[in-house]
Amino acid sequence: MEKIIKVSIILPTYNGAEYIKRAIESVLSQSFSDWELIIINDSSVDDTENIIKKYIDKDSRIIYFKNEKNLGLQKTLNRGLKEVRGEYIARIDDDDEWIEKNKLENQIKFLENNSDYVLVGTGVVTVDENSKELYRYFLPQNDREIRKRLLVKSCFAHSSVVFKKETALKFGGYDEGEEVKHVEDYDLWLKLGTVGKLFNLPDFGTKLVLRGNSISAKNKLDQFRKNIKLSQKYRNNYPNYFASVIFNYTKLIFYKIFTVIPLPALKNKFIKIYKAS
Repeated sequence: MEKIIKVSIILPTYNGAEYIKRAIESVLSQSFSDWELIIINDSSVDDTENIIKKYIDKDSRIIYFKNEKNLGLQKTLNRGLKEVRGEYIARIDDDDEWIEKNKLENQIKFLENNSDYVLVGTGVVTVDENSKELYRYFLPQNDREIRKRLLVKSCFAHSSVVFKKETALKFGGYDEGEEVKHVEDYDLWLKLGTVGKLFNLPDFGTKLVLRGNSISAKNKLDQFRKNIKLSQKYRNNYPNYFASVIFNYTKLIFYKIFTVIPLPALKNKFIKIYKAS
């Protein structure tokens, strides 16, 4: 009989050798131990595989898959969903880490005690590539506040969330379409919120590395445009549609200005305001 796992952690990676050790170690440090870590290597060409294999030999809860060719994040995430055995799904990226040892324990306890909730995240500490803290922020906490702001911007950091597998699979997992590429997490959160409640714990459970060459950083303009389309797609499911359009178009315009005019200090201030808003 197949062993029942409480939570499956999906860690997709592509050329993540520089950071992935910290991500894995942060999972191993969790107080909650009833998990499996599903690592999917999207055909990396650096030393990522060798690093992962060292951990496989040490902990049987770590399960490794490698794509024969590079499939991209959306298909890699869905491969992870097909392989998991857990009741709940947690997400962590190869350059992020969990900094609260009770993160998973607190999130699983919350979902177990509140059956009408389908997704729970945490607060975030953001650092640069040298691990220097840039800023930290809490996201809207309760379901009512999240719904008021969810069309305006994503209220969940991707590496912080735990969600119900069964609910996600009802929607087919992550949309693999080009129209949500680079915003596939946000699209899934919006889908989950149409059938259940959403929450963020008031804990700084997750550390995100702000990298200039990350997928997110390279595709900011594309993300802003697609966020506008997501607002249109889900306008009947959440309030404040017109406010979301104004906010997202403002972000788009300001980001274009900042990419043309090199004003680092002002740009960083804008980023802090955006994250905290």
